[in-house]
Amino acid sequence: MRVNAVLPAISTPMYEEARSRMTEEQLAANDAENQREISLGGKYGDPDEDLGPVMVFLASDASKFITGQLLPVDGGQASVR
Repeated sequence: MRVNAVLPAISTPMYEEARSRMTEEQLAANDAENQREISLGGKYGDPDEDLGPVMVFLASDASKFITGQLLPVDGGQASVR
């Protein structure tokens, strides 16, 4: 049995809804924070382009020798904290 965990920083409909309720100042502050914290692109990842391939990999035999790992799919966010 293999057990791994994915730690995503992905743009979701809930995140986009929350952004739609922000003022211009809040959006600017949020975007500036993301630029500082997410080294690969400065924004949350795309579910299909960024997270999907990782999930397919983990579900495939290509990951058969990986277990007990935390896999951050976060554009480098965790590494810059």
